[in-house]
Amino acid sequence: MDKGKLNKEQALAAAPDMGINLVIAGAGTGKTTTMISKIANVLHFNELLPENLLVLTFSRKAAEEIKSRLQSSLNRDVNKIFAGTFHSFAFHLLRQYPKAYLEHSGFMAFPQLITEDEKEEIIKTIIHNNKKLYLGIPNETVFRLSCRLDRLDSSSRDKLKKNGLFKLMEDIPKAYAMHKKEKSLIDFDDIISHATSLLHQSDEIRKDVLKKYKYIFVDEFQDTSDDNFDFLSNLLCNKNPALFMVGDDYQSIYGFRNANVEYIINIAKYFPGVNVQKLTKNYRSGKKIIKLSNRFIKQNKFRTAKKIVSCRNIKGKVQAHQVQKKKTESEIIKEIILNSDKKNDIAIIYRNNYQGALLKGELENSVSSRAVFLTMHASKGLEFGTVIIAGISDKIIPDKTSDLEEERRLFYVAITRAKNELHLVYHLNSKKQLPRFIKELGYKNQSQ
Repeated sequence: MDKGKLNKEQALAAAPDMGINLVIAGAGTGKTTTMISKIANVLHFNELLPENLLVLTFSRKAAEEIKSRLQSSLNRDVNKIFAGTFHSFAFHLLRQYPKAYLEHSGFMAFPQLITEDEKEEIIKTIIHNNKKLYLGIPNETVFRLSCRLDRLDSSSRDKLKKNGLFKLMEDIPKAYAMHKKEKSLIDFDDIISHATSLLHQSDEIRKDVLKKYKYIFVDEFQDTSDDNFDFLSNLLCNKNPALFMVGDDYQSIYGFRNANVEYIINIAKYFPGVNVQKLTKNYRSGKKIIKLSNRFIKQNKFRTAKKIVSCRNIKGKVQAHQVQKKKTESEIIKEIILNSDKKNDIAIIYRNNYQGALLKGELENSVSSRAVFLTMHASKGLEFGTVIIAGISDKIIPDKTSDLEEERRLFYVAITRAKNELHLVYHLNSKKQLPRFIKELGYKNQSQ
């Protein structure tokens, strides 16, 4: 697709209207191109200055790409547009109003921001100091459990409650919060909640912020958490808010980071009268790949209704490969790579890091730049000529500790990275049956 031209769906979504707009953009449908055009149109056709615009993302890389592409597409300075992550903007607000922040937070001095690694070390020290109470369970295990108490299944919760460990683990976050208060520390999660509290508690600061930022853009809206949404809501004026959100519920894969797909699916519940548009024309993948991905994601019940259509002039290649005793997984992958078009960029995608470590050890010498190794999460936003999804097995995906529909969305992300060729390498289960996700893709046996 020519990035200088928009199709009808994109042009409609990029219109310079105010109000609240959500664009549900399927994989490979030109999401960023549409957002760049929207920002350019808003600046050109409305009486707004660059400093009146706020662009919120979920990664620094995405923010930098948006700014770079804006700079090249507009004949004006865009440095005054704040384009950054939710966290960076929230921290910017705390820094901008330090006196009010200290008054409302109770800190004696502006707190030091700690990294995730430092946070982990503090919590592990808290656990270690109460080691005897945890019945000999390793510190690392207690830490992991305490971080996901609210996501444990009922049987695991019951086991922890029987031996008194659940209450102990519930107390860990309280002890951590107390430690931060005493030492004047904040972590990344605190940044958002503290900035929201500041806006809640100070009408004067909120009025300042609303006066400056008159149009807000949110990228990857499907990754919005409850904290993000609360913060965003406080950045919108009650009368005539201007908000443009773009995302894809089919690619919501960060539930473990508290992303809540409910917001994008049921957007009208939160913003009555919202204008919802869809981008459905895929410029990345061949027709067979798109047909397969559409069939697969329909297994999810909690989703928006849309059908992605391939705009490529190729059918594309889709092939499933069963791992048998005669050929190991790495041998099959090596064969696929050697037989693929040398001009193709190739990605080997898997569910977990340990799979990648094994495959790298077995394959790197024989297929040293023609393939990159990526987890499914890390592959999001990327595209490759040939994609090999390795290790498809009921023991690996769907992960039993994760939400089934999110696991489907994760697998969907992996499938839709492929432009020309998609290879699915799978293992039969203990009953010699096809893995669940291979069956859901429509396969009945190896010959098909």
